[in-house]
Amino acid sequence: MSAPLSSISVAPMEGMTTFPMRLWLQVCSEPESMTTPFLRVTKVYPDREIPMTFAPELYELRGVLPYGLTPQFIAGDPLQFLRAAEFMPPLLAPILEINCGCPSPNSLGKLAGSGMLHDAETFGRVIENLSRELGPGRLAVKMRLGIEDPSEFEDLLAAVVPLPLARLTVHGRTRDDGYRGKARWESIEIAAKAANIPVVASGDVLGIESLKQLAETAPHLSGAMIGRGVMRNPWVFEELRSGVPTELDLLTLVNALFCYALLQELWQSHPLKLIARVDSGRIGSPCRNNFAAWEKLTVELTSLVYGLPFLLNRGFKMPSEAISTVAFGRLKILWAYLRSGLPEAFNLPSLTRAKSISDFFNQLLIAANDHPEERIRVTHREEWDKLFAGARG
Repeated sequence: MSAPLSSISVAPMEGMTTFPMRLWLQVCSEPESMTTPFLRVTKVYPDREIPMTFAPELYELRGVLPYGLTPQFIAGDPLQFLRAAEFMPPLLAPILEINCGCPSPNSLGKLAGSGMLHDAETFGRVIENLSRELGPGRLAVKMRLGIEDPSEFEDLLAAVVPLPLARLTVHGRTRDDGYRGKARWESIEIAAKAANIPVVASGDVLGIESLKQLAETAPHLSGAMIGRGVMRNPWVFEELRSGVPTELDLLTLVNALFCYALLQELWQSHPLKLIARVDSGRIGSPCRNNFAAWEKLTVELTSLVYGLPFLLNRGFKMPSEAISTVAFGRLKILWAYLRSGLPEAFNLPSLTRAKSISDFFNQLLIAANDHPEERIRVTHREEWDKLFAGARG
């Protein structure tokens, strides 16, 4: 069963959807496209080039990985956006996106992110100037419904829909909403009907059922972006393609999570080594729910990190310092979301309170010992929505 919308991609999440996460999502469920977290551009940054760690898929790994990638910038000064854009000519990045949706008070104070939405006339003038300088079909805009009230969206929308944008992505909340309440898909449908450019929805797409509901509510959309939904279910794109939730055994889950931590570790300590292995084709092939494929990737990554290959299996005891605190912290953030897509048995205090990587994986391996034949279904579970603010407000 195919997804009801033609284009489903990974939404940018600041601090999360960096290269190791994008690479891991490719291995989990092969999203067709992604957008980078924003690069904050100022008068002095970037200086002479875009940092290598921002988007290696557009430089060292150009054409190596199968997914499309759109770079996103955030800037308090449109001139600085254009200055940074010079480092990414159309050959490297056919589309550049400007972030007009970040709800951070820091961004708002600098008239960047959602701070650009204070005045519809100024917003329209800035976007028109950027679009003209970059050329037709090159600028993409990611925005919210407004600052305080969704009624602001009408004027904001009127200011940009006549422009020859590459796409308009609308997060169906205001700046003051943050991530609370439900995304207003009806408002995004108004934009899709009014615009002659592709309009993409962002907010509250968490799996096959919510995607169907979005398509019914907003039938004129060109696509949707999935943000927190990929944290709650990294296999969500496989679910959307097949129409059924992904199932995997416990040791597959254990090694998939271990690979995530190892990718984060490599990106912290040896990014060029990781890029070289991806370029060689030894890292990046899809594993989905195949244990043998994850086992092979675990061997590859442990060889890179530790100099010798090993697997996480029953009875294996990992040293407590096997992963840096940074990589472990990334794993803990992922787990805080992912547990909501797993059966209730995985909502274990011992896992959320784990103080070290060895403690965390030893607890998971104990679960593997207790349930050696169990298949785990990973999918959106509505009862967790309030925790992530999706049904609150």
